[in-house]
Order: sequence, then C-alpha cells, then structure tokens
Amino acid sequence: EVMALTRNDSCVIEKTGVYEDYRGGPHAALVVNDDIDLRMFPRHWTFAFAVEKSPSDGGLRRSVQVFDAAGDAVHKIFLTIASVTEEWPNLVQDLRLEPQGSPLALIAREPTGAAKGDVAKADQLRAEWDKITDTHQFLQMVRELKMNRLGA
Repeated sequence: EVMALTRNDSCVIEKTGVYEDYRGGPHAALVVNDDIDLRMFPRHWTFAFAVEKSPSDGGLRRSVQVFDAAGDAVHKIFLTIASVTEEWPNLVQDLRLEPQGSPLALIAREPTGAAKGDVAKADQLRAEWDKITDTHQFLQMVRELKMNRLGA
C-alpha cells in the first residue's frame, strides 16, 4: 500500500492503495482499481528520484517523486505505515539508472495556448458536462463544442 499524490496549482489528489492492474501502452499507462485510478502519460516523466527524508517528528519518510522536463512535479508515491518497507532498497536498485550525480538539463515549458471558449455555448457545455460518466470524456466533449479545456 502506498499514497499516490498528484498536485498542481488547482488541486491536490491523494489516493491510498496498491498500484494493481498496471497496463502500459505507447501513449498512456493505466492503474485502475477501487483505490487508485490513474491515467498516466509516461513520455512526460523525465526525472524520478527515490527520496528518504527524516521529518522533524521522527521516523523516515520514503517516496518516489517524478518530474517533467521543465522540473515540475508530475506524480509522487509515498510509502505508508502499511507499505512493505523491506522492499524499498530493491525498488530503488531496480529502478536506478546510471550515471547519477549529473546536473539536470531542464527544458523550458512551451506556453499554454489561449483559452478557446464560447459564452453562447455555456448552457450546452453544462448540459454535456452533466452527461459525463468518466472524466476522460471531457476532452472529446470540448472538442465537439469547438473549445479547449481552458475555454470550457
């Protein structure tokens, strides 16, 4: 069991569970079960670090932290009290890449495109939103309305 953390300026999503039923693919990877439901895009996962930190209240906090090419955090996986901590050294060794210690070469992020919306379609957007049964239907919905996610 681990705690999966995804965070950005708009939200923090924490889920505790097991990364079971992993399915990889050329475009996306999935972990879908009752506790953790992730759609991941590994091509954006450029850097990863095994982190061990001693918090001021004692103990040892272990995590795997993933960053994109610009150095922004993409996803973090924290061990919990229920994690099999004896497997931590094996996980770190199995995932470790050589060489270590080189400075990170960050790549500047491309600017986000402007919001593309249509106020006249606001009621239609809300009606279509109410029909969504899976968050992954959102992008197709806004495309059909000739909007983008920021405009919607």
